[in-house]
Amino acid sequence: MEVFEFDAPSLEVGCGDGVYSFLRAGGEFDPRFDVFQAVAELDKYFQKVDVYDSVRGFVQPTVVRGPDYRISMGVDHKANLLHKASSLDLYEELKVADANQRLPFPDSSYASIFSNIVYWLDDPFKAIREIGRVLKPNGRCCLMLPNTTFRDFSFYVRLCLRPGDKRYEFLEMLDRGRMTDNVRHARPDAAWREVFSAAGLSVVGHRRHLSRAVVEMWDIGLRPIFPLLKQMVDKLGEADLARIKGEWVSVFEHFLSPFLELDQSLSKDAEPAFHCYTLEKAG
Repeated sequence: MEVFEFDAPSLEVGCGDGVYSFLRAGGEFDPRFDVFQAVAELDKYFQKVDVYDSVRGFVQPTVVRGPDYRISMGVDHKANLLHKASSLDLYEELKVADANQRLPFPDSSYASIFSNIVYWLDDPFKAIREIGRVLKPNGRCCLMLPNTTFRDFSFYVRLCLRPGDKRYEFLEMLDRGRMTDNVRHARPDAAWREVFSAAGLSVVGHRRHLSRAVVEMWDIGLRPIFPLLKQMVDKLGEADLARIKGEWVSVFEHFLSPFLELDQSLSKDAEPAFHCYTLEKAG
């Protein structure tokens, strides 16, 4: 997204709690703040419950550096997540709206639009047409969309779901519905381009990212121990939390940064898992 600019008026479709967009915009939190402090229902974590969809009033982010730009409007279907996003000073306005439905904006309302949730929706073709409808002539949008390889790189899909091998059913607990309920639509570049064309959008930028090695690390990550890890973290004092967190980030940067720098060279055996498209609406 390095080349994409949020020209006003701007819109984010499916902004959630806004944390990722806040960081992308150059914002910084105090090290003592952690988004995981606000999670709930950890006892249902392996039952596909969204543990992030909660609000605890005493957990407020301490912003030490504001974002370099603001987004005019953020929409999401979960009011709790928008409540969290409201404290970031990133969005000028927030609105509850289901992107599965018609977007609650007039035609040609926004000069720039970003979304990383189109592939979660029931009908991505309808959603992309809606994005095209509310985009101004000559306006641009940035969409993150999965390639078919994204599902191929999933342990659960590759070992259990596709072959129907019951020996690997235990991976369903690890997947937690991500590949079956969330990543509903994954397509190769040519197929996505057909959808864009039908919506009156042309591709002016396209980058592939996330190699198999990176996705497989993300696929497991800390998910199996997350509820227990959260309980351990809750017992730390504020000073210990900030110190250990700093060391934690340093260790992960040491191992993960080289993988990201080598991401393209790691994709020689298979296309990367994700597309990042910059699209433009005809004038």
